[in-house]
Amino acid sequence: MLRNTKVIDLVISCDDGTWELALVVESGEWKQHGALYALQEKLNTYSSYALDGAMSASYPESEGADKVILIQTIDVPPEQAVQFLTKVEALLQPEGLAIKLERLGGNTTDGSEGPTEGSGTISGDE
Repeated sequence: MLRNTKVIDLVISCDDGTWELALVVESGEWKQHGALYALQEKLNTYSSYALDGAMSASYPESEGADKVILIQTIDVPPEQAVQFLTKVEALLQPEGLAIKLERLGGNTTDGSEGPTEGSGTISGDE
């Protein structure tokens, strides 16, 4: 749901104490005009929510916990999106916010090329 740039799709409290903010990219959304801009705006919304206190206000138990923006996608994201996510993750990690890219119906990334499952790295090659 890239187009809903001001909406957090889903907040998940994981068994390991991590909190995930799920961003779902539906089939065909990567091919739509303005998809990269929508991704940028959506990430701004998610990072602001996680880092500026709004998430802690809504979910007090998330205060101080590790947080991950989980991008769940059906289609393989374009290389430009993967490069962008890698740059954004480098900026967010020092703030305690990781990015994880996960293919729905596929595998999570292996971490060999950028942000991954478990380590917060990203890769678009599946």
